[in-house]
Amino acid sequence: MGAHLRERFNRPGPKRVLALDGGGSRGLLTLGVLAQLERHLAERSGEGDRFRLAHYFDLIGGTSTGAIIATTLALEWRVRDVVDLYFKLLPAIFARPQVPGPLRLLMPGFKNKALTTALLEHLGDRTLSSQDLKTGLAIHAKRIDSGSAWILVNNPDWCYFDAKSGGDGIANSDFYLRDLVQSSAAAPTYFADVRVPLARDKHGKTSSYAHFFDGGVSPNNNPALQLLLTVTEPGFGFNWQTGADKLLIWSVGTGYVRKRFEKRNKKRRSSAKPIADFRRLAYSAKVQAALEGYNHDICQQQVTTLQMLSNPRFPWYVNSEVKMQTHTPLLGREPALTFQRLDARLEIEEEEFRRPEHLESLLGHELKAKQVEQLRKLDIKDPELLDILYRAGEALGAAQLIHRDSSDNNVRTSAAIGPDWPPAEFDPWRPAAPIVAAPTEAPPAAPSADSPPQA
Repeated sequence: MGAHLRERFNRPGPKRVLALDGGGSRGLLTLGVLAQLERHLAERSGEGDRFRLAHYFDLIGGTSTGAIIATTLALEWRVRDVVDLYFKLLPAIFARPQVPGPLRLLMPGFKNKALTTALLEHLGDRTLSSQDLKTGLAIHAKRIDSGSAWILVNNPDWCYFDAKSGGDGIANSDFYLRDLVQSSAAAPTYFADVRVPLARDKHGKTSSYAHFFDGGVSPNNNPALQLLLTVTEPGFGFNWQTGADKLLIWSVGTGYVRKRFEKRNKKRRSSAKPIADFRRLAYSAKVQAALEGYNHDICQQQVTTLQMLSNPRFPWYVNSEVKMQTHTPLLGREPALTFQRLDARLEIEEEEFRRPEHLESLLGHELKAKQVEQLRKLDIKDPELLDILYRAGEALGAAQLIHRDSSDNNVRTSAAIGPDWPPAEFDPWRPAAPIVAAPTEAPPAAPSADSPPQA
């Protein structure tokens, strides 16, 4: 089992990877981008309604909400079907908190039942080796009883694919997809940790478990850098080649959110909270504010690193120091891959300071500060807010983003998803380059008895 994808993974030619961030309800923003990408590639491929993103991407990896999306796409779902599931499922998951926010360090804010039921209904008893997975899948979770970040892939050549925990262990290839996805989505303070059976006794009863939290409490909430390592590290079995024409990684976020406090300026609209609010915070709240920012910081560092390994068409604006990294030298002599990050800035900002990826730029109108504050949360259940996130994602996929060739005096824009993007050389439906026969040469002379053996 699981060997049905080996030929695809080992096939010569460029490889395409889709990396999907965690972010709870904000996964609808991701789905808006993917809906645009699916429509564009369906037209470009000529497959029309038969096209699925699983036909294009050779590996789809995600964390938390990204793991849900990645798994359904790898199972050959249409993006539209995943969107419908989200609009139905999110209000059910976040319908009724068990405890208010301040008590979530004592018990989870929400019950696991709604997500558990949905995953059982839609994923059933499919395992990581299921032949229903039509492309590569990578799920990221944090194993808390061993203190390790787990990356589980459906590559039969992964060194741990058939590994068992002892003689009575359950092979990784036999883990249920529903358990792995729920493990990846078990965000601390929101949901209880998830137990995944590791072994069974002679009577068939579970004798040991692994305990998991959301993969977002590892460095892999944005899994793009880890996916680059996964497809190049021999232990995972992919061994894909690097190079700008050999490896494409599309990284899609769930909304850029940075918690800021600053002196209030009545003349400027901003998402920053008043600095007076910060001064009134208890020490524990300051600690929480610091911890809440670590995912943002790690993501920014990873995007920065990946952009230094590539020449992205639309570089992400990192900060006022490095800006879009258009003058930052590559870490190697040549780009290691073609990389593109797409995300929306869930921030209030004055029009003159907005970038094309700012929420208000994408939607074409201003929003109330309280509304944007609600959109930054992970447990959104309001259908109107969910619709805004989805529409913002669609707008991001159709946006004119700032091209890397821009300068301060000459801003150039191009379509985020357009006729020439993603690069046509990565299209899997393109005919393979003809094999040019080598010139005929005389066969080499047979080695003499005294010749040394060949290495």
